[in-house]
Amino acid sequence: MQVKITKWGNSQGIRLSKSMLASIGMTNPVGQRLEISVEKDKIVIEKVRSMSKLAERFKNFNSDCYRKSNRDVKAFDWGINAGKELL
Repeated sequence: MQVKITKWGNSQGIRLSKSMLASIGMTNPVGQRLEISVEKDKIVIEKVRSMSKLAERFKNFNSDCYRKSNRDVKAFDWGINAGKELL
């Protein structure tokens, strides 16, 4: 697909068609982010994979390693019940 570079204020820009964005899974593209890079003589535009903040915090978490390192840890003794705790 060919597009024309146009002037937008003090910048230049191109328009991406709705069908082109839908082909990479961007059905509601307004506000979504794209990664733009230059490789030799090409401009590469890629969809940014979005992660929740919780998923981002745990992206390098290795559960197998955690289980092995905490295998011998016993349950913590909080003492006797003092109120209406649920077990």
